[in-house]
Amino acid sequence: MSKLSNRTREILAGLIFVSPWIIGFSIFGIYPIVYSLFLSFNNVEIYGDSIKTAFVGFGNYQQALTNDAMIKALMAFFKDSLFMVFVINVFAVLFAVILNGSIKGRGIFRTIFFLPVIVVSGPVMEQLVSKNVITMPNIGSFQIINILGATFGETLKNFIVTTFSDLIYMFWFSGVQLIVYLTMLQKMDKSMYEAAEMDGASVWESFWKITLPALKPAILINIVYTIILLATFDDNGVIQVIAQQRDASIYGMATAMAWIYFIVLAIIVIAVVLLLYGKFGNKEKRYVAGEAYVYNQTRYQAKTGFLYTNRKVKKIKKIILGKNFSDGILAKVFVYTVLGVVSFAFLYPFFYMLLKSLQSADDVINPAIGLLPSKLYGGNFGKAINTLGLWPSFAINEITGAKELKLGSLLTSIVYSGVPALCQVVSCALVGYGLAKFKFPGKKLVFACVIISFIIPPQILMIPTFRMYNSMKLTNTIFVFALPALLAQGLKNTIFIMLYYQFFAMLPRELDEAAEVDGASKFKIFMKVAIPLSGPIFIVSFVFSFVWYWNETYLTTLYMPEVRTLPLQLDDFAKLFQQPGSGNGAQTGGGLNSYENKLNDAVFMAGTLISIIPLLIVYFILQKRFVEGIDKAGLTGQ
Repeated sequence: MSKLSNRTREILAGLIFVSPWIIGFSIFGIYPIVYSLFLSFNNVEIYGDSIKTAFVGFGNYQQALTNDAMIKALMAFFKDSLFMVFVINVFAVLFAVILNGSIKGRGIFRTIFFLPVIVVSGPVMEQLVSKNVITMPNIGSFQIINILGATFGETLKNFIVTTFSDLIYMFWFSGVQLIVYLTMLQKMDKSMYEAAEMDGASVWESFWKITLPALKPAILINIVYTIILLATFDDNGVIQVIAQQRDASIYGMATAMAWIYFIVLAIIVIAVVLLLYGKFGNKEKRYVAGEAYVYNQTRYQAKTGFLYTNRKVKKIKKIILGKNFSDGILAKVFVYTVLGVVSFAFLYPFFYMLLKSLQSADDVINPAIGLLPSKLYGGNFGKAINTLGLWPSFAINEITGAKELKLGSLLTSIVYSGVPALCQVVSCALVGYGLAKFKFPGKKLVFACVIISFIIPPQILMIPTFRMYNSMKLTNTIFVFALPALLAQGLKNTIFIMLYYQFFAMLPRELDEAAEVDGASKFKIFMKVAIPLSGPIFIVSFVFSFVWYWNETYLTTLYMPEVRTLPLQLDDFAKLFQQPGSGNGAQTGGGLNSYENKLNDAVFMAGTLISIIPLLIVYFILQKRFVEGIDKAGLTGQ
């Protein structure tokens, strides 16, 4: 048999590395998408394991498009998301630039700024929002706001109050975007800035002509990610309308609404791509080495006068303003002030939860006691642990009468988060490496499908996917999460594939060529060259994946209703004691009156803190490697 040509070996290697995604998308993507589209044209009735359909054509779509709740929710999403996407990404760009600079305590600030990623995707976020912990209170009472309202009208005042009240809330969604921008900044050629500075460019001009154009690919990724993040967030109005239809067993209508939602998201994403890479996006001019900045010559005329000629004054000006208005005392005071204020805004919810959880019953009901407890009380944590079912226990099977071991919500969460996270880290690394290192037929199609699959709302696929899991006897098992993750179809898998793709594409080609000369196979190069260099990237991916699986409640409830993770137990606890009524709370399952509700608020804060403590432990243990991973992602290569 003749030896395979180098081109054939490259094609086969690329297809083998990408095969987990191809197989996974064929099973968990193509079938659910096609079947869901079919269901959207039918009236659907589900009886246990069977499903009955009656074709109605575009009837579901017509009703969905005339549904007032759906239209209002879509309009509200479009209006709110447009503003939030802009604010979140502007914030992320600016602070990525700051955190990429030479500032003291950079590692500490990076650690703090990434903390919101831990809670922003879970039920803890909903509870913090409901208690106004991550909003700026009493903005409307500020005198300057009242003056603006009296001068320009109540409309402007209401806009300012709403915007600044929700500013911290919006900043909390910026963690992933900040990391992506920081990764891109890490790999930028510093000689470009040096050349621009020699040509007379200011910091501001370098930002607009060098930094921002170089970030354009990351801006596209982050805008799309932010849109999808907001589109699938639990408190999204469109998701709630679709869920109402599903809960009312109007499955055909719910599926049609989900498809309309997908079409709207696809149109928004296409518009963003055209805006950045269409004819509008081609007008920008990036700075290249050797291009001189031309200014009005009066800027460089020698100035006479005491402020410009006195040696001591010039030295003081240099200390205060710096050489280029970026390294002086004034700039440093501004930077550290902003970093400190935002860091406090990110840390405050954690302080709130801790201090509230340490209040005794007397402190909770005492109006004179604010957030600081009069004395430290740890009993709330014991009550919360019992309520959340944290530890393993034995329960009697009602059918067989035998004792059965229940893992407890803590161990269940660790297993149901850790196993899929590990599977996803490995599979996405393989796919990312295959896309970065090899050329093969259909590579662009795979790329396109990876991106498209990311913007498909999970509500589109839930009925077909549930039936598939049910027929495969996977419901209420860990395989619901682990199997798709093993085939690169896990939660937000596109983020990890693109992260690995970007990292592996930057590794110097000479390393692969040297290994090939030594006789190493494609897979051996991956194992012996790529993997040892990508340890920090694995840490970053694992932390994100573990957090997202830990906080996932929607899909867990749908596909694994008998599995009780810690966030689900916390969610049940919140619904229990926040309902009006009377009863004995967790003991009887009844609602609570306002007095009991207030008493249980401290217990609930203890439970909320308990639910994120494992995430905080994982994060702080790995945070050094996590931050190192951001730096490693900036390695340059050929």
